[in-house]
Amino acid sequence: MTRPKRVPIIASASLALAAFGAPITANAQSANAPYRAGLTYDIAFFERVTVGSIELTPFGIVRDQRCADPRFCYRPEDMRVSVVMHDREYPYEVVLLLGRPVEVAGGYLILHDPGTRPRDRGALQLTEYALDIEFIPAPPRERRSERAELPQP
Repeated sequence: MTRPKRVPIIASASLALAAFGAPITANAQSANAPYRAGLTYDIAFFERVTVGSIELTPFGIVRDQRCADPRFCYRPEDMRVSVVMHDREYPYEVVLLLGRPVEVAGGYLILHDPGTRPRDRGALQLTEYALDIEFIPAPPRERRSERAELPQP
């Protein structure tokens, strides 16, 4: 019995993006250009956008355990969104956590709002999400010993 070959997640993400017509080029920024901060609202899945100086494409929900009714919620809310980063040379995958900074090349990404409320039962379609994502650049190398100002969850 032969086992099917497993495709790495970034390859499968690139194939999914290509199927939806998203370009797969990866020259988003030159190697010496400084990173810029930015906040982008209402990002749809499979839409390539620029957040600050970073280009990314959200392509899937990893986990959505938000509570529809807080009176009956006994677990912490958790939402994770997978995005493909098109930074400098090679695209790569990053999983963003709702309300928490995630370190990426050149700084931090924060998923602020998924753009939709959870339902009591049933999954949400990807077309219902409108993501708000912020990029905060890391301090320059000469100021790396200083603490970067990040929003608290």
